[in-house]
Amino acid sequence: MKQRAESARSKVPEMFRPLLWWIKWEDVSAEEDEEDIIVNAVNEGTLEHWRWIIGTYGKEHIRKVLEKRLAAEFHPESRNLAKVIFSVSHFLHARKSAF
Repeated sequence: MKQRAESARSKVPEMFRPLLWWIKWEDVSAEEDEEDIIVNAVNEGTLEHWRWIIGTYGKEHIRKVLEKRLAAEFHPESRNLAKVIFSVSHFLHARKSAF
């Protein structure tokens, strides 16, 4: 049963294809590409995209992913809506230096 749930979870709906245009569609994986899927759904997705990422990843996990991303990666409107929907307390304003 768990294996079936994992298989269903790794399949990304066709509606995401335009949002992930730079990735070869046959290689898209809900697990391996989750950050790209989440960021692009928040930024460019419809309500249907948002429902799918919430159902697949959960609000808490999405919040954690978003809090590790730069604020500049998001349209202001998308960023503000994500703060409300996912209880995002902050976005990064600069990447951490390796030095």
